[in-house]
Amino acid sequence: MKLSYLSLILVLSCACGQPGQEKYPDIADAARTSFCVASDDTTLVKIFDWAVSNSNRYVGEDSDPVGPWYEAALPNRQAFCMRDVSHQCIGEELNGHGRQNANMMGKFVENISESKDYCTYWEIDRNNLPASADYVSDQDFWYNLNANFDVMNACYRLYLWTGNKVYINDPRFEEFFRLSANEYIDRWQLQADKIMERPGVMHEDDARVDPKFKTFRGLPSYEESVRGLTVTGDLIATIYRGLKSYAQIQRLGGNEEAARHYESKAEEYARLYNAGWWNEETQNYYAYKLENENLKEGGCNVFPLWFGIVDKPERINRLLTILSEKETNVESMSYYPKIFYKYGRQDMGYHYLKELYANERRDYPEVASGVIEGIVCGLAGVDADVTANRITTLPRFTDATHWVSIENIPVFSGKISILHQSAGSSTFVNKSGKELIWRAMFPGNVAMISGMDAKHTNDELGNPFSYLDIVCKPGETKTAEAYK
Repeated sequence: MKLSYLSLILVLSCACGQPGQEKYPDIADAARTSFCVASDDTTLVKIFDWAVSNSNRYVGEDSDPVGPWYEAALPNRQAFCMRDVSHQCIGEELNGHGRQNANMMGKFVENISESKDYCTYWEIDRNNLPASADYVSDQDFWYNLNANFDVMNACYRLYLWTGNKVYINDPRFEEFFRLSANEYIDRWQLQADKIMERPGVMHEDDARVDPKFKTFRGLPSYEESVRGLTVTGDLIATIYRGLKSYAQIQRLGGNEEAARHYESKAEEYARLYNAGWWNEETQNYYAYKLENENLKEGGCNVFPLWFGIVDKPERINRLLTILSEKETNVESMSYYPKIFYKYGRQDMGYHYLKELYANERRDYPEVASGVIEGIVCGLAGVDADVTANRITTLPRFTDATHWVSIENIPVFSGKISILHQSAGSSTFVNKSGKELIWRAMFPGNVAMISGMDAKHTNDELGNPFSYLDIVCKPGETKTAEAYK
């Protein structure tokens, strides 16, 4: 199918200027500067507006001793912890809290120490102190062993989104990554060939009388309600993703040999998990290994999906089904929208956006961040890769949503605005000061996009997608339409 030159010009024109589309906001208007959503789906707009407002409510004062920060822990602790920040960071970056992200990650990485067995502070308060709820001394504190690897992955994700080289080049970050990928693994017996034999409790100071955090200094899981754990599926998955991210950071620094080394180490954990933790009888992964050597199912296995360690499409689909059927807490649920949208289950992704909004514990700070990321990166399919100077969009609609715009999305060193007029038509505005590549992606196999042959790809489950890479100069507005 060929388009005429005139048709192509119309396709590449601004959506707001096309006849019959006046209902859409003028996302190219430079006077429009707020981070906002518009849509025919009023429920979606209401959820987004609530999430942005709630996220802003938890931002601390720049003048606080810790510097720029936001709450990322249990409400009213005036603190931020490693797991929550690692999950919240992209949603918060989207909502304009990039300075806070960089400062908070810096606080985590600079406080790693041998005296804490290469842990850092699990939770830091507004006074720039380890939160008293989790810390007494370097020998007596709360710590989930997943945390170092979660932070490593979060820093890499933040670099891809922002282009801020502090996340990969700053000496504090480099030291944290190196120690976490080596000394930390050795100190806590987390090597792929030794982790299954590790004890549940390590490095306790027997001279201390009644330590406050006895057995909690080095929990081998983000699951905190099950006792007697020695190793868990969520820990293995987090180590895997942390090392994969570190390999990419090494590659960005020109260290190809080191990159291959850490990729190889990461794959050892993937093989361990997928070969040894799958229960063929129940068609589910085990969640925990107990001190009695038994493997046990439990929880919802959200982290193996979040960190992408599951190796077979049928197993991913099985875990998604289990996820949608089991009750869970709001912390775990805040990961769900992004996960379900990622794997093409738009109905469930949208369902959990509504569930989080209606939840009685929705004021947990993590919820707002998860909702923002779920809408921007999930439903609207916005993704950023500074290494390719590329921003991807992909409309993932249900019957409830026919069009959506998201304006002034912070990415790289500037902002963009997008409008999905439908599942087959998108508009992109480059409000940054540099040329970008817009990857306009659409679901299904289509022949052409904007008068050019479409390229095609599939996700991990085999779902087909079509895309076109479009150069977008500073200030330009481009529209892409898919044609069967």
